[in-house]
Amino acid sequence: MIDDVFKQDMATVKINSTKRTKGEARRQAIEAEARQVLLSEGYACLSLRTIASSLGMSVGNLQYYFPTKDDLVEAIITREIETSLSVLWEIPWDPATPDLCTRAAVSALLHHHASDAGQFYAIAEFLALHDPRYALLKTKGYAFVFSYIEQLVGLMAPHLETDRRARLAQVLVALIDGASLQVQFAHASSLGDGVDALANDIAFAVEQLLENWS
Repeated sequence: MIDDVFKQDMATVKINSTKRTKGEARRQAIEAEARQVLLSEGYACLSLRTIASSLGMSVGNLQYYFPTKDDLVEAIITREIETSLSVLWEIPWDPATPDLCTRAAVSALLHHHASDAGQFYAIAEFLALHDPRYALLKTKGYAFVFSYIEQLVGLMAPHLETDRRARLAQVLVALIDGASLQVQFAHASSLGDGVDALANDIAFAVEQLLENWS
């Protein structure tokens, strides 16, 4: 009896897991198609009807996953933020060489933004200027990045007062933001090693600030 119940429970788990897997796969397909439209044609050209038609599904079926256009765009931006953060989480931290950690973090973000992720980042920034919903997403994303950078600054200068550490983290995030836009709109021939060189320059500038503040 116990074995039969166990088998039934496991069968239910497998069925539910399959449903979740299929549902997640469909969500990702919708997001991927919508993301491509945003990148190639812009926000104004994005519509649920167009996405549904491209994927061979009804609008009603698509709305099961994303009731509105803004729900869909919000999901895409959220996934982009998660992807950007994963780039940072993959960088190993070594307290013995904080300067190398800083260079690695800046370089990883700039290389990430040299891809179409940087173009999407620019679109998300524009949307945040005009819609509180997207502005809130931007604020949350920046909070995670700022927290990471502030901890990195703490490795570089553990003696620094909290307010100065936060200020330096703001400066570093601002430099990364500006450099990300430059990398995204730079000519293709200036990328590659140029991204790493730019990352080194940013890290060096921060180190100089640290020396002046110490």
